[in-house]
Amino acid sequence: MYEAFGAAVQHHNVTVRLFFPDNAKDASQYQRGGLPCIRTLQIAGDFQHLTGGGDWDLSTAPEMEAEEHDSGVVWRYDLQDVPDGFYQYKYFATFQNGTTRWCTDPCTKYVGTVNQNAGFVVGGNQIGPVAPNQNPTAFPDMLIYELMLDDFTAGYRGNRPPVDAVLDKLDYLVDLGINTVEFMPWTAWRGDDFDWGYDPYLFFSVENRYIEDPADPLNRLFRLQHMIDALHSRGIGVIMDGVFDHVNAGQVPDTGFGYFWLYHNPADSPFIGNYAAAGYFQDLDYHNGCTQQFTTDVCTYWLDRYQLDGIRFDYVQGIFDPADPSHGIPKLIQDLKAPRRPGPQRSDFHS
Repeated sequence: MYEAFGAAVQHHNVTVRLFFPDNAKDASQYQRGGLPCIRTLQIAGDFQHLTGGGDWDLSTAPEMEAEEHDSGVVWRYDLQDVPDGFYQYKYFATFQNGTTRWCTDPCTKYVGTVNQNAGFVVGGNQIGPVAPNQNPTAFPDMLIYELMLDDFTAGYRGNRPPVDAVLDKLDYLVDLGINTVEFMPWTAWRGDDFDWGYDPYLFFSVENRYIEDPADPLNRLFRLQHMIDALHSRGIGVIMDGVFDHVNAGQVPDTGFGYFWLYHNPADSPFIGNYAAAGYFQDLDYHNGCTQQFTTDVCTYWLDRYQLDGIRFDYVQGIFDPADPSHGIPKLIQDLKAPRRPGPQRSDFHS
């Protein structure tokens, strides 16, 4: 479900949707938590000149419309006839008591170039279908090379994005006898500096420094597909590190995890709360069904859309509560092993 939120692009039309759970409509959504208490929600960005306003001008930023959902509410905005380009945006929430806050989109597929903005692409090469690994290696026979995209390519990539530069060394990995590459986390982290990737905050988005080429701004995610296709064509499996016990919510609302700061009282967010006392940043609260669904959807997004051969779960102890075996990692593994339709589940995400 959550993979469908954020900005979805169909040809030159863009639909931006943001979901909030409500346990009064669906009791499975959360045991602890509450509502965001949003009165109005605006979307601002560098697309506003297309609607007759000024880019990033709050006074002309469109208001999103609230729609009913079986499990909560969805805020929606539609933008039509958008020229090719990479666009950035943020939400501006006015809460019921009149206070306001800028926040980013927790389901964005792109992190922007500045201020941890969300983004979307119109044009470029469409993602998929990613070629699956035709000769997957059984786990006991995997010879795994752990690879950090930034560090691995730092000495030779020049101005190229790391996902492009890593292609230079694939035959070298084959010569070593490697049949599986485990990528350290490529999901976005806060800030633009070097990071090992273990403090995520945008789980559906690739870190921009890995995929950005200013000379070719439209093909960000297509570069990731191209890298995975190249590995699979050599018989090399692809595993991603997934960090799902915690999130870096940040200290500043407009650069932090949206599903924390979009709540008037962030403590009411059902997505964040003590679960297994991981101790890193803020725990994701798997006692709540919405958090369980969010993480499952993140995993299926990467597995299905990019035909990954697996996910290595980081710090599983932080996703396991012995007193609650029906949630957390046992439930996540059960759901991921359940039969589902293979391949990309939607056709409206572009590069």
